[in-house]
Amino acid sequence: MHALRWSRGLAGIAAASAALLYSCTADADKPQANEVTVGFDAAPQSLYWYGEVDHAFNGDLAKDGAVLRVYNSLAAYNYEASLARLGEIDGLLYQVDVMPGYQIVRGGTTFGAYLGFDFQESQLSPNDPTNAVNGSKGGIKVALSCEYDEKKDPITGSLNGEYSSVFDTYYAEARLGLRLGDKLVLGPEAEADGDTGYNGQTLGGYATYTFDVAADVSFDATLAAGHQFISGGGSGPGGGAVTYDTLEVTTDF
Repeated sequence: MHALRWSRGLAGIAAASAALLYSCTADADKPQANEVTVGFDAAPQSLYWYGEVDHAFNGDLAKDGAVLRVYNSLAAYNYEASLARLGEIDGLLYQVDVMPGYQIVRGGTTFGAYLGFDFQESQLSPNDPTNAVNGSKGGIKVALSCEYDEKKDPITGSLNGEYSSVFDTYYAEARLGLRLGDKLVLGPEAEADGDTGYNGQTLGGYATYTFDVAADVSFDATLAAGHQFISGGGSGPGGGAVTYDTLEVTTDF
């Protein structure tokens, strides 16, 4: 079963990666209807892969309109069970959500709101009856976002928040960046994420650099690192305390 879950999770992320590669052939002079993001997080006791595709139904992500977000992730992690006889537990958590939404664009500021369906499947080996995040479950998910990115302004920033009724999963992120030239943005970031029985917070910094693949094609690569705190100790899908690292690649087409 673990092998099957690995294949499903990585297949979804591979699809997002393929879309990312396809975007490298797109014409940047035309309105961009799609944004693709693929990434990887590493923390003590956890590895996390994710992919996201955003599509503007009006054909232009830079304008007001209805949008569709599809997000897929796979977390591989381990922790010490509260029941001593179980010892170390290996976990796989697969997740996918499909959320229609609407965005409002005002100059360099974009507001977004999404509501849709979330599915998660958690597999634990050996099975841990004390862990509420176990088995398959579907539910409702809501997300809000606000991003400021005016190319003429040296300051950038973003706020993102999500909540799912599946295992009471939540995520929040805040970033503030300083633009250094045309291609580099540096700044601090803070995150909070968790579910039933697990709460983590991170504080660190990030750097985003824009790479020009061709005359009309580019992508953004983001590196982030910092310290992760775990409320109440222990470890969950987001990993344990100490350091975390993130690599993320985003492009539009």
